[in-house]
Amino acid sequence: MAVGRTIGRNRRAVTGFFRDFRDFALKGNVVELAIAVIIGGAFGNIVTSFAQDIVMPLVNPLIPAGDWRELVINTSPNNGIRIGSFLGSVVDFIIIALALYAAIRALARFKRQEELAPPEPTEQECPYCLTKIHIAASRCPACTSELSPQSPIIS
Repeated sequence: MAVGRTIGRNRRAVTGFFRDFRDFALKGNVVELAIAVIIGGAFGNIVTSFAQDIVMPLVNPLIPAGDWRELVINTSPNNGIRIGSFLGSVVDFIIIALALYAAIRALARFKRQEELAPPEPTEQECPYCLTKIHIAASRCPACTSELSPQSPIIS
């Protein structure tokens, strides 16, 4: 009987663990992060292709050794430090960092413009007694004058 309770308890613990993991994995933030990682990987491939296929053919004629991504510092006859590959990765990183910086800067500028936009006015001024009243009011609560729809608005 004790063995049956132990198995049931273990099964509930495992089921609870998987249920908790499923809830965690399906949260919006985790899914969004997974999508961002996939898009980031694709963006990395685009940047690598840009560096290898567009930038490097323009830079290679200026370098006396030719294709610098193939540069190897020989440490033994069969072995070497692939410094060109490393420098190529550094160039890719710099291009990605600059692209992300430009994107983040553009988003920040757009967000700043949204914050600087003036809010819609919520008050207007009674043209007779100059009391501030709600914009939707049709009569002034202070002087009871009827307000026309063209009344001046305070911003």
